[in-house]
Amino acid sequence: MKSSHTTLICIIMLSLFALHECEKMEVKEIGRSSKIILPACMHETCSGGFSLKNDCWCCLRLKTKQARCWKEKEFPNAKELCFANCPPLE
Repeated sequence: MKSSHTTLICIIMLSLFALHECEKMEVKEIGRSSKIILPACMHETCSGGFSLKNDCWCCLRLKTKQARCWKEKEFPNAKELCFANCPPLE
């Protein structure tokens, strides 16, 4: 029973330390840390119908609304093509 009390006290101490560090963050730091970074290319399902298999790589960062995808059947190096041809996020 004594070890469970010790474990509980350690967990509480670690939680309080994390809360203290969170309080020290400035608003600027919180804004910077909350950004979600999306990869340039995503492994997605391109085949029609109900399929759970990801079979192509699609560029998500095109300035136009058209999706640009490379099917793995047609392009064995589809992942490399996607990352090479997809413009970086600005």
